[in-house]
Amino acid sequence: MAKRRIYLHIGLPGAGGAFLPAALAHHASALSAAGVHVPTRVGDEVLRAAVELRRDHKQHGYRRREVEGTWAAMCHRARKACAKGESVVLAEEHLAGADTDQIALLLDALSGWEVHVVAVVADPASQLVGAWADTIRAGATRSLRRWTRRVLDPAREAPEAVAFWDEHDLEGVLHRWSAALRRPDRMHVVVAPRADDASGASVSRRDCAASVWADLGRVVSFDAAALPLTEVDTDRGAGLDATGLAVLRGVNRAVDGRVAPGAQRRVVSDHLARREEEASGPELPTLPAELHGELRDLAERWAKAVADAGWLLYGDAADLVPALPTRAVDPDEVGPGARLASVTDSVADLLVEVARLREENDALARRTAKLERKRTKLKSRLAAATAAGPAGSPGPADSADGG
Repeated sequence: MAKRRIYLHIGLPGAGGAFLPAALAHHASALSAAGVHVPTRVGDEVLRAAVELRRDHKQHGYRRREVEGTWAAMCHRARKACAKGESVVLAEEHLAGADTDQIALLLDALSGWEVHVVAVVADPASQLVGAWADTIRAGATRSLRRWTRRVLDPAREAPEAVAFWDEHDLEGVLHRWSAALRRPDRMHVVVAPRADDASGASVSRRDCAASVWADLGRVVSFDAAALPLTEVDTDRGAGLDATGLAVLRGVNRAVDGRVAPGAQRRVVSDHLARREEEASGPELPTLPAELHGELRDLAERWAKAVADAGWLLYGDAADLVPALPTRAVDPDEVGPGARLASVTDSVADLLVEVARLREENDALARRTAKLERKRTKLKSRLAAATAAGPAGSPGPADSADGG
């Protein structure tokens, strides 16, 4: 009898699959009708499950009780929704960095399932820039050039290097998951198109997302063409431009540790970053040209590792090789005029948000005061009723006289 199948999109972070949770949620009903189920109830549920498994809830601004039991609950829901021979699909980029013990724990909850792993990958230059930008969103202040030098140090001992390679080393990530599955034919590698194709023409974010979505459909066996992305935010995770990153990095320096890292990730940086991302233009940061040879060699090793391991490849392996940048875009060199214009717009938006939150807080304070008055009145009435005793029975004083 055919087993239930589950397809886990594990990342890689920032490689072009960040929109997949939103796309799956948007088309959940149509997918379910086709025998492909998406057992999530709220937007961040899969992230909370991944955070629970990786035990890093504080880094993401969650309390332990907010993540406990999330993975077990989703697995239970998946078993109820999915009949034999049907499939479940879950997407969360944070799973890429899971270690062998965490992967074993995840798979233990899926006993009896046919498990497939899907990894969306991109060229290493794009992943380096995207990972650095994510550290800035989380409150870091280190420059792109300095951060990249630490990550690419062959020793890989710096904290930045450990964090990056745990999640972005295609070969290492897939070998960890493949060793746990023991089935290379259930490892699916989707190569996201490069921002420029072989002819040098620009490839839009939406076209890149459409390509990844189509490949996921081929992996999971659903008709991606019948489930368009027109109403899905395919720019999610696309990143800030050089100006936005320069502004956010300056904000992080000014905050200077006065906000807990988890809170900064979820509130301060995310709010400003979203506003900056909406205003971002085409000037995404680039790495120094002298790194191109090293990154090209790394991409070629990745492509060879995929072929040698027998993992199933979707897309063009040539897109793993980064393009040589035609011009340098260094976020450390953004001029004061561009920063000022961006900061002015951001401050205006923040003022509007502060005003909205104050109005909301005042309304909650008024409601709380009203409820407190009602509670006090009810408490007084309860005390009076208790003192009077049940109807027809003597009160405490009458009982004493009768004694």
